[in-house]
Amino acid sequence: MQNSSVQDSGADRRIGVVVLTGFLGSGKTTLLNRLVKDPAYAGAAVIVNEFGAVGVDHHLLRYADARVVLLEGGCICCTVSGGLVDTLRDLFMMALRRQIKPFRRVLIETTGLATPAAILFTLRHEHFLAERYVHQGTITVVDAVHVAAQLRAQPEAARQVAQADLIVCAKSDLVAAGALAGTLDAVAQANPGAAVCVQRQDAPLDSRLLMRDSLPVRAAGGQWGSWLGTHRRAPPGERHGPVQQMVVDLPVPISRAVFLTGMAQVQDAYHQGLLRIKGLVGFQGESVPCAVHGVHRDLYPPEPLAAWPDGERQSRLVFILRGLDPAAVAEAVRRALRQPA
Repeated sequence: MQNSSVQDSGADRRIGVVVLTGFLGSGKTTLLNRLVKDPAYAGAAVIVNEFGAVGVDHHLLRYADARVVLLEGGCICCTVSGGLVDTLRDLFMMALRRQIKPFRRVLIETTGLATPAAILFTLRHEHFLAERYVHQGTITVVDAVHVAAQLRAQPEAARQVAQADLIVCAKSDLVAAGALAGTLDAVAQANPGAAVCVQRQDAPLDSRLLMRDSLPVRAAGGQWGSWLGTHRRAPPGERHGPVQQMVVDLPVPISRAVFLTGMAQVQDAYHQGLLRIKGLVGFQGESVPCAVHGVHRDLYPPEPLAAWPDGERQSRLVFILRGLDPAAVAEAVRRALRQPA
């Protein structure tokens, strides 16, 4: 059963969920304050998973009760005290009972040391939530001054960048143009193909932050080559610390069974270092490809696309690794998926 808060556009009528993450001090709370004032997020539910540490300006918030906080502009902010599943379930039921205003989407802000993987897993595998909510995208905020060093030294920062659909470079006014170019290069190598925007406080919000459109890979003819980062192969000497990318082409047709079994083997063997897996795979006997997403040991159900992108028929996987030998992992993937060396 759906409530009136479900989005009306398109075939998928579930409530959209946008995840906002970023390392300690990156500037995500500043961005959150701007997002909730934008009409695109009007009436959105905003979940913060550690209210005391978030530091949202007290002038922006006013308390309604122990669980729900109303923000200026009519947004809803919920403090997580019973876990993400309970929070999302309660919000849905409260809207259904008209205890709060209906909401069209949810914006989840994580703590500075959290990563999005657990949230995505919960949204996909908890039955009540999977029927009513759908992940629209993950926004990761990075500090232009410190992110290059954080990618080398902080595993959490590397995971946050690797699992992003959109990366927002904040505090760009604090670095010189040459240093900013190096920052963007470090981010691109940590998540090849991810959309990146430089957001200044004195500039309008980048339109991509409003998440009005589907992710590129979900649309027929989308820029899947860019999404997979095939244009971005870093030469030796340009890698940033232990975070590296690896591309594996799958020239031999593969069945779903072989793919799922093989990927399970690879993920069991290397799960700690698999920050992200993404790809486009054409399975035997199927006319359209599927988008593939995975994190650590989790491989999400392949998502069928409407068609192959123009001029492309090549199945391909991109792995973002931390602390692993790309050549060894690539060999293991080809062996598990029965592909030639």
